[in-house]
Amino acid sequence: MTRSSLIVVLVAASFFGRVQSADTPNDSASPLPNEKLAAPAEPSILTAKSPIRIYVDQIGFRPAARKILVIAGNQALPPTLDLEVRDAKTGAAVWKLKDNPTALKPFNNGQKDGASGDFVAHLDISALITPGRFYVALPSGRSCKFNIADNVYAETGIAAWKTFYYQRADGDKPEKFAGVWNHGEAFLGPNQAKEARLYKWNGHPHYEPVGSEVADPAAYDVRGAWWDAGDFTKYTGNTVRCHNDLLLAYQLVADAAKDKQLNIPESGNGAPDMLDEIRWGTEYLIRICDKDGAAFGKCFLQGGSPPDSVKNPAQLTVTTSQSTMARAAALAYAAVVWKESKADDKFAQKCLDESLRSWNLLNERAHPWPVDPKKPGQIAYTGDWFELDYHQMRALTAACYFKFTEKAEYHDIFKAECANLDCAKGKAFEPGEGGDLHPLVWVYTHTKNADPALADNLRKSILGCADKTVTWTGDGHGYEMAIKGFWWGSNSLVGRTGAVCVIAAELTDDKEARKRYLDAAEEYVHYLLGRNALGKCFLTNMKPLGAENSIMVMFHSWVGADGNANSAKYIGEGPGKVGPFPGMVVGGPNGSMKRYVEGLNWQASPWEFNEPDITYQSPCCQLLGYFALKSDKLKSSDAKK
Repeated sequence: MTRSSLIVVLVAASFFGRVQSADTPNDSASPLPNEKLAAPAEPSILTAKSPIRIYVDQIGFRPAARKILVIAGNQALPPTLDLEVRDAKTGAAVWKLKDNPTALKPFNNGQKDGASGDFVAHLDISALITPGRFYVALPSGRSCKFNIADNVYAETGIAAWKTFYYQRADGDKPEKFAGVWNHGEAFLGPNQAKEARLYKWNGHPHYEPVGSEVADPAAYDVRGAWWDAGDFTKYTGNTVRCHNDLLLAYQLVADAAKDKQLNIPESGNGAPDMLDEIRWGTEYLIRICDKDGAAFGKCFLQGGSPPDSVKNPAQLTVTTSQSTMARAAALAYAAVVWKESKADDKFAQKCLDESLRSWNLLNERAHPWPVDPKKPGQIAYTGDWFELDYHQMRALTAACYFKFTEKAEYHDIFKAECANLDCAKGKAFEPGEGGDLHPLVWVYTHTKNADPALADNLRKSILGCADKTVTWTGDGHGYEMAIKGFWWGSNSLVGRTGAVCVIAAELTDDKEARKRYLDAAEEYVHYLLGRNALGKCFLTNMKPLGAENSIMVMFHSWVGADGNANSAKYIGEGPGKVGPFPGMVVGGPNGSMKRYVEGLNWQASPWEFNEPDITYQSPCCQLLGYFALKSDKLKSSDAKK
């Protein structure tokens, strides 16, 4: 076994908690790449510089699902191609275009695709339903390999969820759970997460230290949550957004979420691992407040590699009314989910009680605070990056209180807040937007004694959004999908645009509509996993799960710190490299469908392209987690064809 082969095996074992020989074929849905399985004359992979390229979902396709591959070129494509699908193990052709000439259809009448700038054709191999591992071959080279299997996305969806363990702040990550991405106890030393203090903001950008002057000597225990992105700071607004996304992601798959799925320290405690991981964030939101329940805007943590090498203090910004309402909303929502799950009734009540501390404080100290002295009636900026909408969070909080307690007073508050929400009037969200309100829709449409008309309007806001998203997918688009734009964090838009179709599929009773929604959602899965204009699987280090061209460089203080010798082995691939931890969604193309930076050169602003963010990850977990764990429902939808 070569050293590089051994690294691939160790990476897989690190994630799944098992060891598999590189000389033993994997019979699972997504086998480990193993060149001993390949035919001797296997072609080389076509690259972005190849005149004609073939882009596939590198994880694969479900047998009964639509399977459209994208053929792309810099020049007009010929009317036919010498193309065949081959078995990756034997090299034998299992499907030939010459026998299925109508399977290749030029897009846009052979003219350029405006979104990508490519000349594109769609290759439909949906008739290929035999499970296995395959690639598409041209005389000039081949596509990346892909699998066909019933539950082909299972391990990928789990990998996406597992990244939150790797992003956990404040503690160690033992090799037993983290594999080669382990580190010692971090941010628990003097003046760190257990002894954080409020600092006077120096006016510098949000991603820099708060300041050098302690404003309040009181020490606060603010352990928990996740590093926000490539930096290690914990912003209350972004943490709440991510936390609520994950609660909804759990609700979408609740019956399929199980203990021991993620190989985390809590595995084996009887609760679903997904809830255990969310709880790491929930516990932080319980702590990130003063004695009155007022929430701090952020906790700055200095980045470093390894994380346990950092000795800098944890710095808090001042409490704000918006952060306090966001805390109330997140904990109220957590109370509902834990009560429904029956995993820990005492914790559900604790979440409710802590939420009410913030809620009651805001009843005593009216929003906004602190007030901007130059703009009376508006909240002052305090260096905490951004805040969630106060009234949206208040509406979510009231909806959760009503569901949990059935008290009419909270229903009245909810309905009053809804008077200013377009979604409460039945207006559809725009695809990719409104994610902070999706939990509100879910909670209220699943509440006993909800107002039927209001619940119906909220349901329509999601279904209408999904209906529009359906029109953004399919053969009318060069890469079979669209989003509002390719800007900074575009993969978050991809995840959220696809995820709303999953939510809609769960909210509708119309079986035909459910199938349309899930078919549309799956196109966004394909984009994330490789069928895009760059041919990249936008999840990190997925080669052990079959993706031959996944992200191997991620702008990250621990596993992507350019110039840091301790970080070097996590950057890229090759001898001595292990790459970044697997499953993390990076920002993606920015400026156009094909504008992406793969390296870490500061002059190229890599953080605008290959930096991760927990709120890129969380909507993708809604999407990928559903396709990973709800295979029975997907099969049921396939049967409606």
